[in-house]
Amino acid sequence: MKIIHCADLHLDSKMETNLSLIKAHERKIEILHTFERMVDYAAEHAVNAIIIAGDMFDTSRVMNSTKNRVLNTIKKYPQIDFLYLSGNHDESNFIAMLDEVPANLKIFGESWTSYDYTGVTISGVVLSSSNRKTIYDTLRLSNDHLNIVVMHGQIGQYDAKDQAEVINLNQLKHKHIDYLALGHIHSYTQGKLDQRGTYCYAGCLEGRGFDECGAKGFVLLDTAGGVIKSKFIPFAARQMIELPFDITPYADWFAIEDQILARTKVFPDRDLIRVVLQGKYKMSMEKHLGMLEQKLDRFYCVKVKDDSVLDVTEADVAHDISLRGEFVRQVLQSDLSAEAKEQTILVGLRALSGEDL
Repeated sequence: MKIIHCADLHLDSKMETNLSLIKAHERKIEILHTFERMVDYAAEHAVNAIIIAGDMFDTSRVMNSTKNRVLNTIKKYPQIDFLYLSGNHDESNFIAMLDEVPANLKIFGESWTSYDYTGVTISGVVLSSSNRKTIYDTLRLSNDHLNIVVMHGQIGQYDAKDQAEVINLNQLKHKHIDYLALGHIHSYTQGKLDQRGTYCYAGCLEGRGFDECGAKGFVLLDTAGGVIKSKFIPFAARQMIELPFDITPYADWFAIEDQILARTKVFPDRDLIRVVLQGKYKMSMEKHLGMLEQKLDRFYCVKVKDDSVLDVTEADVAHDISLRGEFVRQVLQSDLSAEAKEQTILVGLRALSGEDL
């Protein structure tokens, strides 16, 4: 039996944080298309079931066209079971809105629900404030089956807050679980549950922001031979890339530009990239962030984030008797925070040079 484990599709995300309205709309459609491509892949590779471990949608306000395309995709392949577990972003009840639930769309509720296949049982539960403390005691699995368990949440321990979506791995050990299919974390992560089983976050299908960098896709499971073998399949149409760059060794901005352009040559044009400037720089350096973004405009999206800090001390201007030197000394001796001092010096130096502020 072949099974796809995916999660955190977040269909109908706004996508406007880093993108123009036109590109945000393109990416919204593209993410939906990636889901459809994944289902086509499943059909082409004789996959029997697709597990969606939470957050199929992003908010309660989902376009009817999106819901219809998801429904039509499910109906298109009746030979594939879709096992859907809602997550914390699935505020709208997708199932309740359907006039008729397709026979191949299986759902999990707030008590354990199991679906049996030949030698394989897939069980899942939606965590809530009412079941989060007791649900582990009610999980009953056969030792003779390959057992896949589906949940959505953050691995950890409960605290005083009413955290419904916290998954306690310790309470899932020694329950005959072979594969714990998780959703909520947007990066592929796999680890050992106990001597028998593993846990796995499939991650999201597509990165939507620069906090979701790296390869994105789904996990392909194969139960041939009585064991569960898993393989991560990168599948995103575009990749989010963050490139940290330490400018400390460079006194010349144009040398920095050349180095960044050289390092970004390895990335495809279709990707989205953010260059993060780090380290320290001297007062003499003139930065041209906008020009750097223009030189990188071959990418679908480019951002330059400046986290570098001004490297100046009173010793650097001790012998500077100009107005510039006196201004810098006065700012450095002030009670301003380090960040405020830097911004004040930069603005002041531009003003003294006659530049537009």
